[in-house]
Amino acid sequence: MACLLLLWPALVARAEDSAIPSGPKTPSQGASTSDQPIATKESNLRFEDFPAKVFQRKPARNIQIHPNDSWARAVKPDIREAMKRGAGFAGHFAVVLVNCGNACIAARMIDLRTGQLFWIPGGYQLDLEYYLDSRLMRVSWAEPSENPVCVRQDFEWTGHKFVMRYEDREKAADTSDCSRLVYLGKPPHQ
Repeated sequence: MACLLLLWPALVARAEDSAIPSGPKTPSQGASTSDQPIATKESNLRFEDFPAKVFQRKPARNIQIHPNDSWARAVKPDIREAMKRGAGFAGHFAVVLVNCGNACIAARMIDLRTGQLFWIPGGYQLDLEYYLDSRLMRVSWAEPSENPVCVRQDFEWTGHKFVMRYEDREKAADTSDCSRLVYLGKPPHQ
């Protein structure tokens, strides 16, 4: 019995190595505390596989803000500035990133055709990759908790909402490990 207890960790590790993968990694797999980047499973989705028609006309004049949306009212100047920069995502959306505290970024996008605001998925320590001529948005963020998780997701914009097409979650020693993830590779294009 003592021998079985001593060999149990090796047997479990071998069984996990030989198991058939059952989809995306769960948060309990792949924790890392070293200074090296965390090895991640890469998304095989390509931006060019989600084409978007580029909007060429003048943007809407009015921003459609819901009466209960105090955040949008508070950052209206930031939204207007994003509109001036023009579309950067899915052909006709300006991305609005607003600092909301220590390592916190609130992200929305505004439809330049209609002035309608939409939330962008993500959370703490948000990082995005997106392109004007693609409906695919790559999101990387940290899920702070007692057991922090680094999250990488790919979302397709369908015209009315985001649909998740890929997700990878990894446990981390703390949320500062998430910034070391090799996933996004380059800043967003606008």
